[in-house]
Amino acid sequence: MKEKWRALWGRAAPVLGQGLRALGRGLALYLDDLCLLGAGCCCTAAAAELAGKPGALICAGVWLTAYAVVIARSRRGGGGK
Repeated sequence: MKEKWRALWGRAAPVLGQGLRALGRGLALYLDDLCLLGAGCCCTAAAAELAGKPGALICAGVWLTAYAVVIARSRRGGGGK
């Protein structure tokens, strides 16, 4: 019985390892985006406190533009070309 499980695990381990690595990369990308959006919210709230609604709108526009650039670069592999 042990040999049967050992043979099964020998075939399944590489596949599971690749799946877990892909899951880890996806989770890291998701958390990275979430942190970037959270920072944008904090900056926009701080601009609203300091300069009111016009400051918040300017900050949100700049932050969303910067976020769009980051997303575009990440889809091209981050090379900036």
